[in-house]
Amino acid sequence: MVCAACLERRQVRDALEDNALHITGLERSKKFDEALACLDAILEANRYRDHDGWLARSVAHNRSVILFDAGRYAEAEQAYKEWAQVGFIDHWRRQMHALGLAKTLEALGRDREAVPALENVLGHEDSDDLPLALTVLTELVRISDKLALPVDAKWLSIAEAVASHNGVEMPTDASPAKAILALQEAVEREQSKRPSE
Repeated sequence: MVCAACLERRQVRDALEDNALHITGLERSKKFDEALACLDAILEANRYRDHDGWLARSVAHNRSVILFDAGRYAEAEQAYKEWAQVGFIDHWRRQMHALGLAKTLEALGRDREAVPALENVLGHEDSDDLPLALTVLTELVRISDKLALPVDAKWLSIAEAVASHNGVEMPTDASPAKAILALQEAVEREQSKRPSE
């Protein structure tokens, strides 16, 4: 037995999750408009019971990714704006939003705007967010390098938290950018050992 609110929450999640493979299949077949229409139909049919906004936020996330994958970058940027307006379920999704928005801005030739999009999501992590924080940091390094911009040393505190979380030594390279890239390599080496242990 579950309460009425919990039942509705479960039904909302099932409505999206039961169609996830179908939507992914449409996207892989490059049927992007059909995938978007499917998402919109799920949201419309279940909006009245989406009391905590989980479905609206999940659909906004999926729409953004599908439009980016379709190469429809102006529409993807708008979708990322709409996703930000409905909010994020957790910080991990906020990080996903920043990564996707940065790649979209880069695809639109607006690399300089991608840097603050990534920086704005850094510094709010808890331990569960550190793996993706490293991805945000490495993207920040990549785009900054492309623009010949230095990476601010203040982000090394997050890199140090990532190193500690992964049980590796924090590299002490000459620049923050090089230290972050060396950390990524050290984390990948450490993770590659784990399955064999």
